[in-house]
Amino acid sequence: MLARKTLPEQFLRWNRRWGAPFGRNRLPHRLALTVAPARWRPWIVGPFGFQPNNSATRHFEYPWAFHATTLRRGMTAVDLGGSLAGLQFMLAKAGLAVVNVDPSDAAPMGWPVDAATFRALNRAFGTNVELRRAFLEDAGLEDASVDRVFCISTLEHVPDDAIASILREIRRILRPAGQCVLTVDLFLDLAPFTDRATNVSGRNVDLSWVVETSGLTLTTGDRSELNGFPEFDPRRVQANLGDLLYATHVPALTQALVLTRPTS
Repeated sequence: MLARKTLPEQFLRWNRRWGAPFGRNRLPHRLALTVAPARWRPWIVGPFGFQPNNSATRHFEYPWAFHATTLRRGMTAVDLGGSLAGLQFMLAKAGLAVVNVDPSDAAPMGWPVDAATFRALNRAFGTNVELRRAFLEDAGLEDASVDRVFCISTLEHVPDDAIASILREIRRILRPAGQCVLTVDLFLDLAPFTDRATNVSGRNVDLSWVVETSGLTLTTGDRSELNGFPEFDPRRVQANLGDLLYATHVPALTQALVLTRPTS
């Protein structure tokens, strides 16, 4: 499916409650993250105040991902490339055992992605998210040990061979009936809308190929709104742009889908 401009009331309430996607605005972020004592900062800006977001589509992506599948206490979840984004902490607050698999040591908002930062944030939010600074294949996750994998706006930045490796790992670590929750950008200035193949933000991924390569089953997602499927018609997408949510910094829509590992 493609994200719509008008969000469901459930998503709006979730965003208001948790300050998603940019953090709470009781104080300007820069002031809160630099002047306020460090132990106060998580309470001031909330779980979504530590990962800068440059896309308005996160208003849809985070609540959609949280509500896209059934979540139960005791489940195990992996957040791929979670950095310091708030979704991982929301999953943990819902009772899931969350592992953030991210090889980057970047410092969003000046807070490094390291064990010390996660200790501070977990203490503030009452969570226990585990950070594994590694690529997925090196993260030490056992076969069929994970109930949910979340991958938010990541695949469009990754070359095909790396995507194939990620997908193989996702299938390996998912339990039977486990699910992978994906959002993938769809750039309006690239093929199949234009002749260009890439831009500074990435490229348009063939999601039909993603599903086939993963060995998983598409269980949520409209094939007519997912790039690469035979039913996808770029002309129809362009004709309906007025109803669709798109990023302001680049001309990009959000594709949302859930893949499920077969039980046999």
